[in-house]
Amino acid sequence: MLVWIGACTPIASDASAAGELEPLVVTRGALEERLLVTGELEAAEAVELLAPRTEGWGVAIRWLAQDGASVREGDVVAELDNTAVLETINDLELAVIQAGIELSSQQAQTAVAEADKRFEVETQRINLAKAELDATIPASLLSRREHQQFLLAVRTTKTALANAEDDLRATEEGGRFDEQVKRIALDKAKRKLDGAREQIDALTLRAPRDGLVVVTTLPWEGRKLQVGDTVWPGLAVAKIPELGSIVVKAQLSDVDDGRVVSGMEATCVVDAWPDRPLTGRVLSVSPVAREAEHQSTRRFFSVVLELQGGGPELRPGLSVKADVLVARHEGELLVPRGGLDTSTEPARAWLASGEAVEVTLGPCDAQRCVVLAGLEEGAELRAGPEQEAAG
Repeated sequence: MLVWIGACTPIASDASAAGELEPLVVTRGALEERLLVTGELEAAEAVELLAPRTEGWGVAIRWLAQDGASVREGDVVAELDNTAVLETINDLELAVIQAGIELSSQQAQTAVAEADKRFEVETQRINLAKAELDATIPASLLSRREHQQFLLAVRTTKTALANAEDDLRATEEGGRFDEQVKRIALDKAKRKLDGAREQIDALTLRAPRDGLVVVTTLPWEGRKLQVGDTVWPGLAVAKIPELGSIVVKAQLSDVDDGRVVSGMEATCVVDAWPDRPLTGRVLSVSPVAREAEHQSTRRFFSVVLELQGGGPELRPGLSVKADVLVARHEGELLVPRGGLDTSTEPARAWLASGEAVEVTLGPCDAQRCVVLAGLEEGAELRAGPEQEAAG
């Protein structure tokens, strides 16, 4: 038994050594031209947590939730440095107290000045009453000179009363104006203090609803925000994505400009589940290519693909490979790539007889190429010398 098995083994080796390879046949059929793009899952809709406006404009991140962490409504997602704001609150509180004191002092001064003017008005009214009483004495009982003096006293006290009343009105209006100026200063100081206190609260970013935290990526550095980074007003520090709006955001090299357009079908494979391909469709392609990283020489178009049949397990940030169906060619002559030598120009095909013929090739996929000229349907090929050497 052992001798018989040993005798069989050399027979198989001799067949392999003889170089008897199965012929490769030119056939007619359909070829799908596909283009592979890579990207990751993102949410088309999300609630952004924006950095607030501060006096110092830029503010550092003091604490940041982990990317991908689950949060409940009201949980702290990020804490921004509030040291500068805390330092100003004491000064603003003193400014409010000082403005309140100045307003109270102004009110007291106005009250005293108005009281003096009212006293002067009452004094002149009494003087006028006396003068008018003296003027009622019959002229026959007085000398002409005394009678004229009494009449002059009435006119004089009336003028003095009118002047006192004018002074009182001026004092009241001036006092109200000064009080209004002081009150405006107090209100302004209070608003600044309230604004500073609101900034303290605003510098703590909280989740508006339950969900996952997605930390913002800095496109010019190609990394996520982290503790110590400086952010400015309006920048999204993190997002709470809507998991029902997951799409694929991929990159298309600028050398493939125009090959991918909206509406094309694609097969998407999430790296976490390679055995569960998902059907996709191209939603949009950015009109302008941009740098992948700051000062990079490579440029990419942004491609957004819609997924069909995705589940709740899909999460933003997962890597995805999308095989986009660029074109489908029906009824074409197809040659196996193993029978081609594409290192030359034009390419060559090796017939089963060993003869090399020049061929004109069209689109290719991973296994076959469209033959435009040089071969006929049914032609048998064999692997060229390079493929045989590689084998």
